[in-house]
Amino acid sequence: MSKKQAGKLIIIGGHEDKKGEHAILTEVVSSAMGGELVIVTVATQEPEAMSAEYEKVFKDLKAKKVHTLDIRTREDGHRQEYIELLHRASAVFFTGGDQLRITSQLGDTPVFRTIQECYESGMTIAGTSAGAAAMPDTMIISGISDETNEISAIGMAPGLGFIEHVVIDSHFAERGRVGRLLGVVAQNPANLGLGIDENTAVVVEADQCFTVIGDGAVYVIDGTSLSYSSLSEEQAQGVLTIHNIKLHVLGAGDSFDLVERRPVVKETAQMKA
Repeated sequence: MSKKQAGKLIIIGGHEDKKGEHAILTEVVSSAMGGELVIVTVATQEPEAMSAEYEKVFKDLKAKKVHTLDIRTREDGHRQEYIELLHRASAVFFTGGDQLRITSQLGDTPVFRTIQECYESGMTIAGTSAGAAAMPDTMIISGISDETNEISAIGMAPGLGFIEHVVIDSHFAERGRVGRLLGVVAQNPANLGLGIDENTAVVVEADQCFTVIGDGAVYVIDGTSLSYSSLSEEQAQGVLTIHNIKLHVLGAGDSFDLVERRPVVKETAQMKA
């Protein structure tokens, strides 16, 4: 966790509320601090519909100005007007879809390098579902199924790199993805596994502590104390056996220190007495 984050990250587990209290998307608008908000639809195969849906929600939530970067090919990642727009923006929001499209079409383009520069200068980066999965330096791109502890086909790829040594899995409880994330952590225990339920998000501040918002839970899988793993080149398939792995389950208002790898315990009235 050596890289210092200048901006804020809002990492959403998918299917965030767009019609009721809007708690998570309100946080996105609030983090724009009255500035311009940019939607990036590169992950989706339906960019017009996705853009229209989020533009309406953000405008209803009183976002000052909302724009969409309609990036469908790598050529679009070179458009000067998009670069100029990003320099005016205070927040960027990545929609859901296919996280591999985000990195393959946007990665290392002038538009993406501008997003990186603006983030390092304090811009908020938010993402939901695929937009969340792509946030770290390593991302999950496939698994043999959601409800399994078999490890033969967990696909990994380089992500956007906004957060280090963390791997993110969205729609977590809803799609039974605990086995998949355990397999990911077993492959490299240096990475924390972060599973985020739907309509739930973590807000990662510059000090690399995050706070949970929304209706569901966040699951942190820590392999630091892992004492045994059956994973090897000779046993790269089948059910994974692991011993002494640590699991934290966090709800709304709970916080976690990504550097120290521990929950931040709230000081209760009884503790103060």
